[in-house]
Order: sequence, then structure tokens, then C-alpha cells
Amino acid sequence: MYKHSFRTLSKRLLKHISREQKKEAANLISNTLFKTDYWKQSQTIAITIPRDIELTTYPIIKQAWKENKQVVIPKCYPHEGNLMKFFKFTDELELENVYLDLYEPIERKSEQVTSNEIDLIVVPGLLFDHNGYRIGYGGGYYDRFLKKFNGTKLSIAMEEQIVRSIPYDDYDIPVDYIISNKQIYQCF
Repeated sequence: MYKHSFRTLSKRLLKHISREQKKEAANLISNTLFKTDYWKQSQTIAITIPRDIELTTYPIIKQAWKENKQVVIPKCYPHEGNLMKFFKFTDELELENVYLDLYEPIERKSEQVTSNEIDLIVVPGLLFDHNGYRIGYGGGYYDRFLKKFNGTKLSIAMEEQIVRSIPYDDYDIPVDYIISNKQIYQCF
């Protein structure tokens, strides 16, 4: 119940931040990311297609394509134990709106990749703390996936989304870095 309250408040916060502020923050964050070694050394980038209230990830996707990096996006399987798989993403025609304004790859139009093929994963969330823990949307998809993931884990967030501490459980997996519009937090 405690996480649910954080989740609700975080969604309200994000709804009240203007689209222009989010776009400006996303551009600052993206430009910071592109200068990091973990970006430069990564060939396959896992990232989500943003929902309306989230920071846009399109600058990251477009830069990855420009640099000939492989972009992969998740598909969730709620009827298979909240399993999540990643598929190559090369064109918006490969997407479908599945539920809750979430865009995922169309399986028959995409090629699946394994977790060991991914170098860098951009983990979504609503609220983050300095230790890399996050409040997500509540399905546990990413925590299950990250248990078996050995690459670099990072999140992008506006400074307003980062707090000193949030509640977490033993099964929650923190990210290694959070890049905000003001700084990079190293979380390990």
C-alpha cells in the first residue's frame, strides 16, 4: 500500500509538469547520456516507448539509430507470470497500442533478442531515490528481467522525480545510474 501512495503522487506530479519542461529536460538528459562511456560502449540499447506523462525517449532512440546502434523495446506478457521480452525496433510501424496507452512491438514484425545481447537498459519509473531504487507502474516486469541482466542499468528522470529514499522490497533491483536534467547519480 505504501508504494501505491508514492505511485499515485508521482503520477500527479508528472501530469502537472508541462510538456515543454519535459521536452527540455529530456534533451538535457539525452545530451548528457551521449557523452558517457556506457553509451559510447553500448551497441544494443533497451528502452521503452514513452507514455504521455513520461519524459520522451525519442531523442535517445533517434541518436542510437544515427550511430547504428540496435534499439530494442519491451513486450509484456501479463498472462505468463508478468514476463517481459525485448524485440528489435527499427520503425514505428512495428508498434501496437496494447493497453494503458502502452506501445509495444508487434511480435510477428519484430525479432526477439536475449538479455545477454543488451548492453544498456534504460529502466522506466515514476520516482527514484539516490540508491537507484524506483517506483514503477507496479507490474514487476523490470525487476524480474533485471535479475538476469548483466549490462548497465540506468534511468532518466527530471530532478523533481528524485528523492532521498523510497520504500523497496528484497526483490526490487536498483539501477546503476540515474541521469537527471541536473546531474548523473551513481547508485552503486
